Amino acid sequence: MNSSTSQNSSSPMPSQMAPMKTAEIRSRFLKFFEKNGHTIVESSSIVPQNDPTLLFTAAGMVQFKDVFLGKDPRPYTRATTAQKCVRAGGKHNDLENVGFTARHHTFFEMLGNFSFGDYFKKEAIKFAWEFVTEELKMPKERLYVTVFETDDEAADIWHKQEGVPLDRIYRFGEKDNFWSAGDVGPCGPCTELFIDRGETYSCGKPTCAMGCDCDRYMEFWNLVFMQYDRDASGKLNPLPRPSVDTGAGLERIAAILQDVQTNYDTDAFSEIIQKTAQLAGKPYDPSNDPDGLVVSFRVVADHSRAATFLIGDGVMPSNEGRGYVLRRILRRAIRHGKKLGFTGPFMHKTSGFVIDQMSATYPDLKDKRAFIEKAIQAEEEQFFRTLEKGLGLLDDETAKLSKSNSILPGEIAFKLYDTYGFPLDLTRVICAERGFSIDEVGFEKAMDHQRAESRKHWKGSGQEALDSTYLEIAAALKAKGKLPKFTGYDGMQSQAECLALLVPDEKGLKKVDFITAPSLAATADSSDKGMIIEAVFAETPFYGESGGQTGDRGRVLGLPGDDFEGEVIDVQKPVADLYVAHIRPIKGSMRLGKSYHQETDKQIRALTASNHTATHLLHWALHELLGNHVKQAGSLVTPDLLRFDFTHFQPMTEAEVTRIEDMINEKIWKAQVVNKKEMKKDEAIAAGAIAFFGEKYGERVRVVKVGDFSTELCGGTHVDNSSDIHLFKIASETGIAAGVRRIIAYTSEGAYQYLRSRDVELKKVRDKIKATSVDEIIGRLEKMAAYEVELKRQLSTFQAKAAGGEVDEMISHARTTSSGAKLITALCEADAQGVKRLRDLFDRVKQKAPNSIVVLGMKDPESGKANLLVGVGPEALKSANANDILKQLSPLIEGKGGGKPDMAQAGGTKADGLPQALEAALKLFS
Repeated sequence: MNSSTSQNSSSPMPSQMAPMKTAEIRSRFLKFFEKNGHTIVESSSIVPQNDPTLLFTAAGMVQFKDVFLGKDPRPYTRATTAQKCVRAGGKHNDLENVGFTARHHTFFEMLGNFSFGDYFKKEAIKFAWEFVTEELKMPKERLYVTVFETDDEAADIWHKQEGVPLDRIYRFGEKDNFWSAGDVGPCGPCTELFIDRGETYSCGKPTCAMGCDCDRYMEFWNLVFMQYDRDASGKLNPLPRPSVDTGAGLERIAAILQDVQTNYDTDAFSEIIQKTAQLAGKPYDPSNDPDGLVVSFRVVADHSRAATFLIGDGVMPSNEGRGYVLRRILRRAIRHGKKLGFTGPFMHKTSGFVIDQMSATYPDLKDKRAFIEKAIQAEEEQFFRTLEKGLGLLDDETAKLSKSNSILPGEIAFKLYDTYGFPLDLTRVICAERGFSIDEVGFEKAMDHQRAESRKHWKGSGQEALDSTYLEIAAALKAKGKLPKFTGYDGMQSQAECLALLVPDEKGLKKVDFITAPSLAATADSSDKGMIIEAVFAETPFYGESGGQTGDRGRVLGLPGDDFEGEVIDVQKPVADLYVAHIRPIKGSMRLGKSYHQETDKQIRALTASNHTATHLLHWALHELLGNHVKQAGSLVTPDLLRFDFTHFQPMTEAEVTRIEDMINEKIWKAQVVNKKEMKKDEAIAAGAIAFFGEKYGERVRVVKVGDFSTELCGGTHVDNSSDIHLFKIASETGIAAGVRRIIAYTSEGAYQYLRSRDVELKKVRDKIKATSVDEIIGRLEKMAAYEVELKRQLSTFQAKAAGGEVDEMISHARTTSSGAKLITALCEADAQGVKRLRDLFDRVKQKAPNSIVVLGMKDPESGKANLLVGVGPEALKSANANDILKQLSPLIEGKGGGKPDMAQAGGTKADGLPQALEAALKLFS
């Protein structure tokens, strides 16, 4: 059996391996395995569900991880999928190779078949060989397989069962042919299928054989046999139910069957690339590429696919996590688009090409088309606004470099990152193309400096000192087994020992054992009146601010014989399991180690709970109405209101806002039970509870379920029944960032007060417009609006008559140029209409004198800035160009502008330069 050599067959590919479209390959694969007892399972999201350890879904087995581990029982033991995958961040990161190599992609599809304790090696190998040789008709004499070096069982199956010659079976070590999930856990050998594509694809080296890195021997399918469980000592223990996990690259198989040089030459990419070429007005020709555009075309095609599917699965551009990876993908593509000649947004159009091609397989793309294209366009517009300035800075800085000084300073790279939005890898690539490198150590120093400045800000507010004090207290209490216990879910009162007592000093916080009544009295008479002390109790009913919900309020009282009384104005949770009550002392004294009575303000708690449960209802309603892309991006829950940030690209319509209110109020008035219970995190997620990526959860979590429609992991306080919310009303819906919207809403008493204030304002409007009742306001406003329209019509008629005389006056004073055109210049009186007034005058002039060149100036009455307009009548266009004239005049008003040959306009900061500009216009034609 071979291990390092192979035959060098050079005969052409057999004709029976007919070209096959990518869509047909996908369809045949799924149908083949369905015919063989497999359940077709829909591709999971690119964003892994219930697995925050992964950035993206990078393999078909990700959605079955818990099935393999026995945690997620399914009604089937055989499955097959065509899985959407992204490899562009974290462990699996192909981003910088994309476009330059034949087969690296950010987005790709992985075909797979899976056995969950059903069949094993014999059947898996049989299915693979049958599909490849009979369904796809790949020539057997071109196929090779590899097995793990000690897996005699797999080698025997390939040879004896499927008839693969021994000289086409290769054995490799653990690096190539053994798969494991990690240092411990399920693992096993794998076997891979290769095809010899012939000498055309060879590197040409005499040593070229199986295992060579060139494109001749291409691996296209990997079959993993999970048969062991590796323990901490490294011992491989046989699994009771061995399983199979296979993965075949769809794009690779398409390249083989279509017999093309690269994946980009398959129909999966060529249609997108050709449409992009038409859009750019430049040819895509790998055989003749003097300007190096082929790589850019490929990058745009690949990244358009990735961006389309990522946004479709709810990822939005941002500066962290998955959103930052998406932003890098988009900005890398935009830069390559500039090489293709695009000077403005274009990727929202190439994304449309992707949707056109893929929506038959992934119909949700069609439903999300408008959202995806607008989200991409918004990111493009944002980047294009800063790209030119950033490239200009980079041009200036690289112009200073040379062969002897070829390193871009780190602070410049950081400025490009911080000010112009250039990811470091983008700057690195541009510099590399120009033969330069980056001082990345200097970049990191600049980044550290920014972080230090940020820390200074927090230190100045006392946050850093406070944190260290809290950590010290938490560590001491944990060591003693005395971390505070929160009892607020079950009751509103508690009696417990004071474990820590803090008072402010000039350095932040100071731990004390007691505060005597005299010191408190002294404080009350001093400039520190209203001083706040902080206390930690062994158990407390006070909810500490976390998860977006503000802390409780209430009071602390001494036990009988102790006259201490204090108002709890806030409760914080600066460290996990540490509840810190902020107390304004009213009378008496506090002492460490004594017990105190704590009471939560019931009304504040009820209002806060109402708003928190309503937040869950709002999340549900937005998800239901707007789509699965809606994700919580932040929240604030107070007794007064709720604020909810969520991912959604466009402003909600009035109808959508109204519908959201209706949906929530319907659930409120149907009196849905709100269940709260603790359970294991895995069980909660399996039950459908929403967990948020990036949030840290313990082994046990609290699950809040409203009716049968909303289930979330949440440690906040909630009502017991939706009817306790009483009423829900949205006050505003606004945008706070690209792709992020914000709703502010009220419930219960807050909703009533909000509606009452609106009613008061409405009555003020009624009185202002002298309506007899609120009901008459609309009719009254309509009459006023009609009256205003009539007044404007009359004013326009008057101005037209006046302008007619003004135009006649201008024409009568016109000079005749050498070409016979009439040259008219005028400094017009300031008018609230500004440039519109100048355009109207020019329109009237050219109607009466079509062979005219008009230069008009006006000082803006509000800003004091200069407006300048140059117009050329239709009969004068042969002798003058408005844009060219404006370019010569606009510097005199320190302005910028432009336009078309028949009309151009500019605005400037130097209004005093208008007379000079008009004089210069006369000289141009003298």
